[in-house]
Amino acid sequence: MKFRLTLALMLLAAPCLAETTAGVAHLHETSAQARPLSLTIWYPTEAQPSAVIGGNPVFQGVPAAPDAAFPAGPHPLVVMSHGGLRSARDSGAWLSSSIALAGFVVVEVNAPRPETAAIALNEIWQRPQDMRRAIDLLLADDTWGARVDESRITAAGFALGATAALSIAGAELDVPGYMRSCTAKDATEGPDCGWYAAGGAALSDTSAEGLAAMGRDPRVTSVIAVNPEYPALLTAPPADLRSLRISLGGSDDASGDQKFTQAVEIPGSSAFDAFAACTRAGPDILIEEDGDAALCGFSAEARQTIHQEISGVILSFLSGDSE
Repeated sequence: MKFRLTLALMLLAAPCLAETTAGVAHLHETSAQARPLSLTIWYPTEAQPSAVIGGNPVFQGVPAAPDAAFPAGPHPLVVMSHGGLRSARDSGAWLSSSIALAGFVVVEVNAPRPETAAIALNEIWQRPQDMRRAIDLLLADDTWGARVDESRITAAGFALGATAALSIAGAELDVPGYMRSCTAKDATEGPDCGWYAAGGAALSDTSAEGLAAMGRDPRVTSVIAVNPEYPALLTAPPADLRSLRISLGGSDDASGDQKFTQAVEIPGSSAFDAFAACTRAGPDILIEEDGDAALCGFSAEARQTIHQEISGVILSFLSGDSE
């Protein structure tokens, strides 16, 4: 089913997102020396904010209560991979914190940012692997393992992170189609083809072993994908798993909405609305650095309204309510 949800409904679904604060903690996973992970863990708490997470001169951060007291659990777990190849650390803090406020443990997975196009080639299979490692680490941790409900684990993400979430939820990638996705004649041209070409990287150099190892993590019980990359090259998630697709700025694969339990288009949004709200100086900084001021959208207030809509859709889905 596909829904176009009104602002009024979304605000009812998430009435207190701006009035409360989530707790935050960090874990580090260094077993793979070439690819250490930094996990930012968000959770519900009644503590007052004492820090800001995910902010920089362009984008606003999120108030948080570091290492605050944790309420009695266990709580459902959401594992989040937010953004494309060059996303900043904690770029999904606004979303992770809002989900945590509703009673979830949310883990944002921060992997090393690829420094070159050649290194970035393998992100397509490393991102799902990162999410799997994050689940392993949390469940095995003496502190966090007891706080997580192992029977309710959701994989979630935006852009390439959404593709990773779908992968560990069991959606299969058309590997030959992916390998062709940077050819000019292919209708499924990928989002980073220009960067790959400028860096002398070819998708054919992607690790065949890594691609072959992609597969479902049976611990994942539902999946949320916001503007997934390569949507036409992914099969539907398994029928026994609840799935939500959110489209920002319209869907480039509307027929693919039928692959999901629920598909929602956020009216008046753009793909840039997955980013945090900008600071007052953000647009000017982007212009000065030859960036795109459109990343900031119409205004911080307008973006925060869209954020409430997105959060409301996700919380409704996580509660099992698809109305």
